[in-house]
Amino acid sequence: MRRLIFALCILGICPGCWDLKEINQLALVDTIAMDQDENGKFHVYFQVLNPPSIEARRSGPSKAAIYTYEVSSPTIGRISEQTGMVMARKLYTSHMQCYVISERSARKGLQNYVNFLENDPERRTNVYTVVTEKPVSTVMNSFTVLDRVPGRNIRLLLDWHARNFGINKLPIRMKDIVSGIPFSRPSIIPLIQYTGDRASSKADQLDDINATKETLKLSGGAVIYKAKMVGKVNNEIKNFYYVLNGFATRITETVKVNGETVDVEVTGIKVKRKRETDNGLIIQLEARLGILNNEQNRRVSVQNIRELEQAFDLFYKEKGERFVRLTQEKNWDLLGIGDTKQGRGNWKAIQVKFDIHSKVRFLGNTITPYE
Repeated sequence: MRRLIFALCILGICPGCWDLKEINQLALVDTIAMDQDENGKFHVYFQVLNPPSIEARRSGPSKAAIYTYEVSSPTIGRISEQTGMVMARKLYTSHMQCYVISERSARKGLQNYVNFLENDPERRTNVYTVVTEKPVSTVMNSFTVLDRVPGRNIRLLLDWHARNFGINKLPIRMKDIVSGIPFSRPSIIPLIQYTGDRASSKADQLDDINATKETLKLSGGAVIYKAKMVGKVNNEIKNFYYVLNGFATRITETVKVNGETVDVEVTGIKVKRKRETDNGLIIQLEARLGILNNEQNRRVSVQNIRELEQAFDLFYKEKGERFVRLTQEKNWDLLGIGDTKQGRGNWKAIQVKFDIHSKVRFLGNTITPYE
């Protein structure tokens, strides 16, 4: 029992509030995935932790850290009944890591699934949600490297993704999808892609040194509007969405200065919106630039720094204009203009302009590339 409790603590699960006699009667759910086929039948996958193996693997052979149970039902409300046919334990979801939704389910709509979760007080909607392009069965029946619990691996990947943008919490929880239903601005939920051709369902397959061959990675975003997936965007658009909507305070960009490449870390991002006229909107963005990689064949001077600032300002202005054109073409109000008094009911008529101001600061030990 002590080893079981120790293993749970490794996973960040505190069993102190439980009756110890009941631990072995619980199925500790780490991840839930949902798919709905062409006939409308629901297929739900529960990844259940196997805590003794997580603790024992330090000194013993590799064992499965999780087990995946698949249940099917013609209606979402009878899923719990079906789990009782294959699992003689009570589902415990208080320490869930994430929800995984298939792309075809997301395109059909998630509102019924969200309502099902909200109707049961034991289920949680304040955990991350991702959409997968690969079959859910492949994702849910695969181990991942470094962390052999896939759900925890996905959560840590998303947490690291958020920190890279200076975001405390990405707005990608199931409750964020619910709260966004009344609004004009869609949510962008990360797309998870499995890189292997087949599921790596055996622990000994993780002995391969190539860690990117069979693993999960972020591959853009799913645009969710009114709890329904309406399209996809690449990582560049998804990241810029975080910037322009005030979620991100840090990002990395590549700028051309006099035809040469300069990689910069953009920090301290501040975005303000200013109403210009009844049908005009100015988005003001201020930021600091740190030079990460400078491929210019010239010495860094005051004039060169100014050229970099001007190049970045023009680059971001053009990037913003392309972003606005995309929103118009796709009919996605990614800037949330329709949620304002100015744009309500006719957001596409609002003319958006960008006012960009950047200031270079230095990060390293030298400001001039070695010759």
